[in-house]
Amino acid sequence: MLNTKIKDDAVDLILEMEDISGFTLSKANGFSRKHSQYNIREQVEGYKGFYRLELIHEPKQLKEILEKFSHIGSRFKLKYWVTPLIDCGEI
Repeated sequence: MLNTKIKDDAVDLILEMEDISGFTLSKANGFSRKHSQYNIREQVEGYKGFYRLELIHEPKQLKEILEKFSHIGSRFKLKYWVTPLIDCGEI
């Protein structure tokens, strides 16, 4: 089950950040061996529907971004990972 409230809160939070010029939001299917938090439908299907949010930011912004996201109310922990971006641009 995709939680649209968390999605809406996350989008609002990022739109308030003037240093972030854009981001990508997509639906994702999360698979786990821990099904205890899945509802019956998710247990049968074997995955849980999530939103995946990707944004490009300066390394110095990470602490502020994590702090802001820590205030989004969710019964599930929000997962994140940080990867270096070698290059980006437009053609």
